[in-house]
This record gives sequence, structure tokens and C-alpha cells, in this order.
Amino acid sequence: MNYQLCGFLIGKEIHFDFEKQRLYRLPSSSFEKDITFATVFLNDTMLYFFLYLLLHARDREITKDEVMKILWEENNLTPSTQRLWQILKELNRKLTLLGLPDNFILNMKGRGYLIKYPDIKPIYTRKDEGIAWQE
Repeated sequence: MNYQLCGFLIGKEIHFDFEKQRLYRLPSSSFEKDITFATVFLNDTMLYFFLYLLLHARDREITKDEVMKILWEENNLTPSTQRLWQILKELNRKLTLLGLPDNFILNMKGRGYLIKYPDIKPIYTRKDEGIAWQE
């Protein structure tokens, strides 16, 4: 079978669906009064940055230069340290709204970025999986 990555489960409640460009929190509480649902949406640059971090920055630091090259230069955009800082600040704000810690993305001053959160699992789907409608 052929599988493809479709998102990540962060902790027990936060889902990252990169196809829909959103993160959402679905509490795992079994109490009806505890039902709350929260969603944040990511713009294209924020989405690619977060996805790149989840794929590459969990086992090593990724450098600012690496991020600039991958996210900006390879997409024919002008790299900007200021823009990267703004994206990181806004992404951290959104992650905090969902209940993740302030230091979910570690900014290693002058070196790069790292995610040290212990409970991140990739979610895969079969490429050939789809819904067949019959009339």
C-alpha cells in the first residue's frame, strides 16, 4: 500500500491538517460539559514553515539560513529576517491559543530553531483511499 503524510497529532488533542491549512484542538474529555473546539488557520508561509519544522526540527536544529533558502529563495521570494521573526511570533501566538506551551518552537538565538515537544505523531492516509459514491 502507498501511504502519504496528511498531518500530525500533537499531544492527545491538537491536530495539524496541512491540506486545509489549519490546526484544531479536539479535547479528549469524555464529559459533555467539557466539549470545546478551537481552530486556527495558517497562511501559506506560516504553513510551510511549521510543516518544515515538524519534519526537520524535531531531531536537529534548523538554521535561519536553511529556513530562508527553503521557504523564500526556492519559492522566488525575497528572504527577510524581519518577516521570519513576524511569522514565528504569529505562529507561536496561534499555538499558545490552542494550549501548547510558549516554548513549543525553541528559538536558539543566533543558531536556529528546534521543537523539543515529546508527543508529536505523523498521521498518514492511503493514497488510493477515497470515497466512492454510488447513485
